[in-house]
Amino acid sequence: MRMSKLFGALTVAVTLATSVAPITANAAVTTAFSPGDLIKGSGQTVYYFGWDGHRYVFPNEKTYFSWYKDFSTVKQIPDSMLQTLPLGRRNVTYRPGYKMVKVTTDPRTYVIDEGGILRYVPSEEMAQTLYGLAWKSQIDDLPDAFYADYKTGTPLVTSADFKPADIMTQTTTIAKDKQMDETAITISIGSKENGFVPPSLTVKKGTLITWTNTDSSLHSIVGDGWQSQELKYQDSYQKVFSTVGSYSYHCGIYPVMTGTINVIE
Repeated sequence: MRMSKLFGALTVAVTLATSVAPITANAAVTTAFSPGDLIKGSGQTVYYFGWDGHRYVFPNEKTYFSWYKDFSTVKQIPDSMLQTLPLGRRNVTYRPGYKMVKVTTDPRTYVIDEGGILRYVPSEEMAQTLYGLAWKSQIDDLPDAFYADYKTGTPLVTSADFKPADIMTQTTTIAKDKQMDETAITISIGSKENGFVPPSLTVKKGTLITWTNTDSSLHSIVGDGWQSQELKYQDSYQKVFSTVGSYSYHCGIYPVMTGTINVIE
């Protein structure tokens, strides 16, 4: 498969090839997306949508394919909604245990532990024990520009300190790797035209919902028997939904803006 040329430095994201036209050109635009989904706008860039309401960049193709086999689960959303979602402070990092990496200006080889932690592999013998006879093929170069997405941890002392298969089993999602709280979800408040992003969510009972105003205009949240104060830019309002049911709400200043929280067991 021929992949599109990647671009940019820290804000680089995975791009889709022309050979995956069903995603880039023919995918139906939807407003139904949830934390943990892969999302994109009308362009080629794909993001991971986190529980904190941010969209996270894949810095290169190799990072993307350490987590996903293809682009079949990517959801295309309206550009206005995508632009309402703030970027995460750090990019997505390699799936822990998937491969070893070398920083281009550093001769040392590292394994990747949970949370994007790099741990030095002190010998070829240990690398072979961890990744087999073809261990050299299990090393990817990590561009210097992406090194800031990782943290340096303690070096390995023995091969028992790190078991790739176990680490991968423990870290099945980007949310787990980034230690996101999956009992707390953030909804971005966009402009009158963009509305609430995402506009509808299905959550488990007891989930804390945070609405954060990403618009320059004032907004407020009004539900049946509950409401927020007026929210300025970057102000937030929180509510825990403890009872199963469907909860509709709207903006008290721009009633055309509506949203729904569906609470399940």
